[in-house]
Amino acid sequence: MPKRLTTPRDTLSPEQTAGVGDGPSMTLSGRVLALMRADILELRLQPGSKLLFEGLREKYDVGLSPLRESLSRLVVEGLVVGEDRRGFRVAPLTEEDFYDLTALRREIEALAIARSVERGGDMWEAQLVRAYHHMSLARVKLAGDMPEWSARNQAFHEALVSACGSPRLLNLRRQLFDQFMRYQRIAPRHVWRSATHDTDHKQILDAAIARDIEKCRTLVKAHIKVLDVIVDAIRSQNGKA
Repeated sequence: MPKRLTTPRDTLSPEQTAGVGDGPSMTLSGRVLALMRADILELRLQPGSKLLFEGLREKYDVGLSPLRESLSRLVVEGLVVGEDRRGFRVAPLTEEDFYDLTALRREIEALAIARSVERGGDMWEAQLVRAYHHMSLARVKLAGDMPEWSARNQAFHEALVSACGSPRLLNLRRQLFDQFMRYQRIAPRHVWRSATHDTDHKQILDAAIARDIEKCRTLVKAHIKVLDVIVDAIRSQNGKA
């Protein structure tokens, strides 16, 4: 039997466990991948930092083989950078990448939502309304709880695209969403202030329920934008402020 980490799967969010198996059958490699991905997305592993095997072995209590497998997967996802003969680093956060990521995510998200609005049935609509309500409650009842609001915000966006009918499109869209949220986490106070004054999501919800595809496209493209405060945070982090 393969060795398994003791960290309960229930403590991992959906994006942290995506693509690594379900239930108790999750292997050691899958668990390490999920935990390492979560640590990168939550900035517990700092952007640009060197990923030393000895430190990772101690942190995750695993051998070299599961680590190499996980790091290779994360390179494909764009969260880790492989350096020729020098090992691995956490992917840095840069202005150029943020602009590129935002532009691409805007197009992919709009495509996925348009397909989903066109194909979605009554159950899709009901789940979308429920996800929006659940996200809205976070602003009122969980003031300042950024991680919980972020999780509910993600759930709403995933409900929006859930009926698009393309696993490949959904997988690409999830990777872009994860990387975009990593950038947002370097300016958490601003993101929370934006959440508390949010009107974008209600407009997107109303357009989706009305099955107004073009309005959905327009709204989501306006919603996904480069924020100056995040650019400033990137510059500060990289010593360019």
